[in-house]
Formats: sequence, C-alpha cells, structure tokens
Amino acid sequence: MKEQLRPEAARRERALVLLSLAAAILCAVLAFRFAVPLKGTEEQSLPDGQTLSAYTRVDLNTADLDALCTLPGVGESRARAIVAYRQQYGPFAQVADAADVPGLTEDIVASWAGQATVR
Repeated sequence: MKEQLRPEAARRERALVLLSLAAAILCAVLAFRFAVPLKGTEEQSLPDGQTLSAYTRVDLNTADLDALCTLPGVGESRARAIVAYRQQYGPFAQVADAADVPGLTEDIVASWAGQATVR
C-alpha cells in the first residue's frame, strides 16, 4: 500500500508546483498589464502649445462655486465667501489678495500655488 501512495504523492507534488508556477506567471502578467506608466518629467503640451495646467487653473475672478471648491481648503462656505467678496469689492488683482476674504488665510491661499490664477 505504501508503494501506491508514493507515486500518487509525487504526482500531487508536481501538480502543486505547476499550479504555483502558473499562478506566479499569471500574477506577473497582470501586474505588467495593469501597471500605471511612470509620469514623465516634462509636462506635455496640447496642440495649441499650452500646457494642460494652463487649462485647469481656477480663475478667482470668474470661477463659479463648483470650480472654487476644487481648490485646497475651499468648501462651499468659503467658495460663497469668495464670490460675495468679489461681488462687493470687484475682481482680485492677484491671487494673494484672496487672503482678504473672511475665512481664508494666507496659508490656504498659498496652498493654491499653480492651481489658482487671476486674469
């Protein structure tokens, strides 16, 4: 009876090794297939020569509530305060002027670097 178990155990061991190898290959293939490409060091430009960031900046003088809420530290109440301040005092001359809006600090406005603009 022991002689019959040994060839069966060897066959099972071979099957387990083959299954493990197939699983490892499948994992490697899936990892390479769904890997996110590395970000290039240069910002890509669009056909008109502008960079994408030029189109994604929030203009503090024209932005609506939804656009203002995309800025770090700005929720609905701060966005409303920005719009109200803009309506009362006119357009911002520079992004740093937004620190004068009640509820905003210089640190919050500084965190908008590269994301907010005034035109």
